Amino acid sequence: MQITRPGRFQSVRFKLMIVYILLILVAMQLFGAYFIQSINRYFIENYSRTIAHEAVFLSNFASASLGSGNTSTIEKQIGQYIRPFSELASSSVYVLDKNGNVVGTSANPFLIGQKRVDFEVTRALLGVQTDRIALDPRTGERQLYLAVPVQYKGQVVGAVEFVSPLGTVYHSISRIIIIFATGTLLALGLTALLAIIIARTITGPISAITRTARALAGGDFNQSVTIHSNDEIGELASTFNMLTRRLREAIASTEREKSRLQAIMSTMSDGVIATNLADDILMINPAASQLLHCSLHVLGYKLSVLLPGQFVPGDVQVVQANDKLIAVAVTSLGNDRATTGGRVLVMRDVTEELRLEEARKRFVADVSHELRTPITTIKTYVEALLEGAHSDEELSLRFLHVMDRETNRMIRLIRDLLQLSRFDAGYEVLHRERMTLSQLVNSLADRFALVAFQSDLQYETEVVADGNISVDRDRIDQVLDNIASNALKHTPERGSIRVRAGTQREDGLAWVEIADTGQGIPAAELPHIFERFYRVDKARSRQHGGTGLGLAIAQEIVRAHGGQITATSEIGHGTTVRISLPLVEEGAL
Repeated sequence: MQITRPGRFQSVRFKLMIVYILLILVAMQLFGAYFIQSINRYFIENYSRTIAHEAVFLSNFASASLGSGNTSTIEKQIGQYIRPFSELASSSVYVLDKNGNVVGTSANPFLIGQKRVDFEVTRALLGVQTDRIALDPRTGERQLYLAVPVQYKGQVVGAVEFVSPLGTVYHSISRIIIIFATGTLLALGLTALLAIIIARTITGPISAITRTARALAGGDFNQSVTIHSNDEIGELASTFNMLTRRLREAIASTEREKSRLQAIMSTMSDGVIATNLADDILMINPAASQLLHCSLHVLGYKLSVLLPGQFVPGDVQVVQANDKLIAVAVTSLGNDRATTGGRVLVMRDVTEELRLEEARKRFVADVSHELRTPITTIKTYVEALLEGAHSDEELSLRFLHVMDRETNRMIRLIRDLLQLSRFDAGYEVLHRERMTLSQLVNSLADRFALVAFQSDLQYETEVVADGNISVDRDRIDQVLDNIASNALKHTPERGSIRVRAGTQREDGLAWVEIADTGQGIPAAELPHIFERFYRVDKARSRQHGGTGLGLAIAQEIVRAHGGQITATSEIGHGTTVRISLPLVEEGAL
């Protein structure tokens, strides 16, 4: 799985910095709103109190004049001190009688005698001090309208109204707001810098751990994180280093176990295949590869490609693959309901074992059959003699000849079996002597030429190229006699037997061939003629007294000499048996 790195604006550092700045910004906005509102209220209220104080002070001066009721006196007296109040408060001042008529003003003198109907004036004439901030319809500026009642001897005799522009007040407030905003921006910049430093401090170790983890994921386990503090992040780094160390130890242990397992699997004589639950091949050792004639690079293939059949865990089956019989033992990895696991198949080539077992059974059956026939014959004739046949001298003599023949047959069979047993056990010792092919061929002719002539057969010999061989002469004579005897038995009258010998010096071999013109051997039977108790024509072989072991013994003798015996045949044209033996060079022992 590919690990995607976060973008610059998706990193924890950026998010932490933004959250920190937003928190500070929200806090400063809330504080700024409260601060501006408080400043605004403070300045307006303070200015209103100042104007109110001036208005009350002026109303005290005007109370006596307004209480006298003399209009000319009122205008003259009020006009003397109304201007100082106007200049002091920077306001337009109006003094009104109890009817709301202007009796004195610092504004336009033409307003004297006119009636003011402002809400504040009306309220003040009713005895209530009133103030209001409103826009001047002429200038559009905000002004403070404040009116206080003028009382004389407990009676409202008029009102004093101050109309004060608030431009200077709001200008002061604006300057304070600008100073506050500037300070806020500077504080925000410092906060952002501090947020970056704090975010880097917090996320720096995390980034280092992330880089180390990415290196670990890439297979580099020689990594560690530097611990800069003893806080939670430091504890995380320490824990990560401990995890890395244990992971490195675990992987090293796993590699050692894997190496041991590979060494064991490579040297095992039995084939081993491991599969997952889907029967995909996960592992195969060289023995299994050789056994199934496949490459080691079959990982991921289905098991059915190599081995046919269904394999049940806990069972041992014998299957056929590549002309071999293979015993397969199956073991389950995990239970059948597990989502992970699989099976392990241990295989062994049992072709030779089963063949030997079959040969053993056939051998026992053949021996039993071969012994049963003469024993049955002997027992039959013995019973006949015991029942009175012995009184007839001619008949009893014939019976004894049959019993003697069958007894000799059993002796030959037992002798041949003992000889084969000695070869199988490795107890047969060869007494080698040096001789030539000519000597071997001539000796065979001395034994069989006359017999062939008496059987009306032509006997020919030819030594193509003479050579020396080192053999146990009795054993080689036994081989040649057996082959020659078979040729005599199965060659009809007027046929021929030809014995040839020669050398293949490029191969270091000497060879002897015995060819006849007999009936031949069927092609299907030819590969089996050297097997024990195997007869091409069982009825005729028994009539000739054969045990079915002659060619098997001949093959064992030739193999003991380091040679090879083969046969070729064609129905109706005879059989040729060829014996190859190591050639001994001149001067060699």
